[in-house]
Amino acid sequence: MGASEAGNREYLCVDEFLGDMVGARALASALELGLVDCLLERQPRAMHELGAHARLDERGTRLLAGLLRAHGAIEVSGEAVRLSDSLSAALRYRDLLEAKLDFAAAVAPDYLDLFTTLLADPNGFFERAKLFDLFSYDRCFEPTPENVSRTARWMRFTTALTRYEAAGCLDSHDFSAYKRMLDVGGNSGEFALRACRRHPGLCATVYDLPVVCGIGARHVAAEPEAGRIGFVEADTAGGALPHGHDLITFKSMLHDWPDGPMHAFLARAHAALAPGGTVLIYERSPVEVGEGGLAYGQIPLMLFFRSYRTPPDYIAALAQAGFRDVRVKTVDLDMPFLLVTARK
Repeated sequence: MGASEAGNREYLCVDEFLGDMVGARALASALELGLVDCLLERQPRAMHELGAHARLDERGTRLLAGLLRAHGAIEVSGEAVRLSDSLSAALRYRDLLEAKLDFAAAVAPDYLDLFTTLLADPNGFFERAKLFDLFSYDRCFEPTPENVSRTARWMRFTTALTRYEAAGCLDSHDFSAYKRMLDVGGNSGEFALRACRRHPGLCATVYDLPVVCGIGARHVAAEPEAGRIGFVEADTAGGALPHGHDLITFKSMLHDWPDGPMHAFLARAHAALAPGGTVLIYERSPVEVGEGGLAYGQIPLMLFFRSYRTPPDYIAALAQAGFRDVRVKTVDLDMPFLLVTARK
């Protein structure tokens, strides 16, 4: 196994505000009420001015301000309020901060109400959890307004995460030799977009479910790289993957599938890949609880704890599919990622 890689991790400063539910919820409310934008426009602001802006009474204003101050989001001097330096830094990655806040809030009831079920009855958890209602892949085939709206909701979360997680992969593996990339389960095309932006000679195809492809095509349409990114709707019968690529990637996709379908995807990748081509897997490694525990913002990832695989799991699966020269690196982000490559 290769050494651990780091890369640019400045965006992880957003996690300072996702440590506990009380502070995260207060910050989410401050964003929803426009208090953060009010302070971005001009600061310091008087306490009563913030309350008037958000249409809060004095008690509501002071409770929210007290929570925000206690959790490091604002500084209060007398009646004057300003954003803390740490929150100002985190707001450079506001899309990620807001996505993580919303993602955690969406699935927190699963932890509060169903954690015992998660531990003792995984099938029961699957049937009852909001997590799997949120990620309703059965809604990704027919482009009805409701299906598009619900799919776009979870794609916002995955796109924001990928926007920042992609750099760790691109810094740790050399994409410059590849000409055509197939991103299986490529979602909104964000991973392909980041790769194409880094490497002007690269073209990419995103392979995913029909509704996902439609949303993804709109997501990249205005980008300069859009002409080098295509979308192919997945064959629901499990047919052959598109051919003609020298790199096939699986970014945060294989953990969605049990071992049987995972092996099938890798076999299909081997069949589709050009001779000498590379398959690349970029996935979170199994959840490890350190001395500091797990943060509130990590609840969505923790709920998938049975899904993350170890290096030997991928090494064996790739060998079974016919791949050779399997290599593994660890990329340390909010949680360690495994970057696994192999050649046909």
